[in-house]
Amino acid sequence: MDETIRINFVSKNKWSEVLQGFPAEQINGMFEIRNSNGLVAGTICESLEGRYYINGQPDIEYASLEIAAGVLLKG
Repeated sequence: MDETIRINFVSKNKWSEVLQGFPAEQINGMFEIRNSNGLVAGTICESLEGRYYINGQPDIEYASLEIAAGVLLKG
């Protein structure tokens, strides 16, 4: 059975609340990921280079929003 998740855009004025070591000037967009229960699972940042990072942490990068969201939801 597939899970339905919701991906919402995070406005730029809230980015500083999420970023953990990732410079805001290198971010193209930020997305809030909600699980099937509607609870916030975390956030994903998209860099200017098109890479994705979970919860604003630059340590591990993902090639797509879908991959990063899957990892985030699996915990």
